[in-house]
Amino acid sequence: MKIMLMGPRFNRKNPLITCGTTTLFEDLLKQVKINNIDCIVIDTNKKNYVNFIFAYMSIFIQMLFKQKKCNHISLHSSQDYIIFGPIAIILGRIFNKKVSLRKFAGDAKKTYLASRGIKKILLEFIYKNMNILFFEIKYLVEFFSNKNKNTFWFPNVRSRILEPTLPRIFHKRFVFISSIMHEKGIDEILQASMKLQNSYKIDIYGPIMESKYTKEYFEKYNVIYHGALETNDVVKNLNKYDVLLLPSYKEGYPGIVIEAYSLGMPIISSTLRNIEEIVESYETGILVNPGDVDGLTNAIKGFNEKNYSYMSKNAYEKFDDFKSDIQTKIFLERLKNV
Repeated sequence: MKIMLMGPRFNRKNPLITCGTTTLFEDLLKQVKINNIDCIVIDTNKKNYVNFIFAYMSIFIQMLFKQKKCNHISLHSSQDYIIFGPIAIILGRIFNKKVSLRKFAGDAKKTYLASRGIKKILLEFIYKNMNILFFEIKYLVEFFSNKNKNTFWFPNVRSRILEPTLPRIFHKRFVFISSIMHEKGIDEILQASMKLQNSYKIDIYGPIMESKYTKEYFEKYNVIYHGALETNDVVKNLNKYDVLLLPSYKEGYPGIVIEAYSLGMPIISSTLRNIEEIVESYETGILVNPGDVDGLTNAIKGFNEKNYSYMSKNAYEKFDDFKSDIQTKIFLERLKNV
C-alpha cells in the first residue's frame, strides 16, 4: 500500500507559529517513516506557500498528479477538509483509490449540525463517501458512525520523548502552555493568581493571540510570562513544573495534556465533554467549570503531597492510551483493511 498523506506541516517561515494539527501531522510522518510505509506527502499549510490562492491551486494540482502514484488518499485536517474532502473522494472514484479523513479537533458535530445549504451538502457527501473516518473524540465516533460504519477513534497522540524522574515531588509550581487568548481561560488564571500565597508559582508560556495581553499586562498579576516556546522546547520546560493549567472554554484533546501525562503531571482543566474523556477528576487531575475563578483557585490549593503523588502516578499510566507508536500502527492497519 502506498499512501498519499495530506496535512499541515510546520511553518517554515516562523517555527514558533505552530498548533496541535501541525504537531500531530508531523508526528504521523515520523511514525510512518519508522514503520517503512511508502508514502507521498502534500503540505496543506497555506502559510508555507506564496499566498492563499497559490496554495489552493498548488494543492489541487498536487492532488491530481500525485494520486497516480498511490492507492490511498489520506486527508488530515481541522477545517479545509470541507474543500479538499470532496475533491479527494471524486479523485478516488475516478481513479479507483481508497480515501480516508482524519478530522482534527472536537468541533465536527457542532459544525455539521449548524451547517446549511451547500456547506451541509458537502459535509453529508464527505461523511457518507469516505471509505474510512477518524475522529479524536470518542463521542464524535459514536455520532458519525450512523453516517459511516467505518468510523474510528484516532486520539491526539504524542511520543514520550523525556522519561521523568518518578515519583514527582509537589513544589506548588503551576504552568500554562498554550495560545494566549481568552478562550483558553487565561483571565481566570490571572485572577486566581491574586488569591494565592507567595509560596505558589504560576508561569505562562505561549504566543499572544489577542492584543489585550502584553508583557506589561501580565506584570499586574502574580504570574511570570516567558513568551512562546519552540516545539522542541515544550516538554523539557513543562517538566520543570508540577501541574498543568488549562481551564479552557473549549478544547478538543489538547496535545499539551498528553505531553503532561507523558511526564506524570496532573492537570487542572475544565468540565468540557472532550476534556472529561481524557481527564478524570481527582484521578489524573482536577476539573473545574469554565469561567469559575474560585473553583480554579480551590483546585490549585487542593493539591498536596499525598494526592499529588497519587494523581501523578495515574497521569503517567494514562499516557499509554495516547502513545503515538501504538495508535499509528492501529491507524495504518485500518487503512490496509478498508
